[in-house]
Amino acid sequence: MNIDYSKMKTASHLHAERSAAAMDVAIASRRAAYMTESDPLRLEADYDALSQGQEPDYTAWLESVAAIKERFPLPVDADPLAD
Repeated sequence: MNIDYSKMKTASHLHAERSAAAMDVAIASRRAAYMTESDPLRLEADYDALSQGQEPDYTAWLESVAAIKERFPLPVDADPLAD
């Protein structure tokens, strides 16, 4: 009986897959939140400023983006086997 070691996953491969999956989830969550929460605020600020001939006030948009980034932080890639 021969064992096919080419399909074996090492601990570092498994860690890399988990890290990539966590990054994908964080990015997808941020993207969804941007589309529903912060982008409308920016578009409204742009429209209001343009229609009144003023510079847009992005304060609410910036606060919303900061809150989204805090709510969905990007994972820190720390390999527990590197120690």
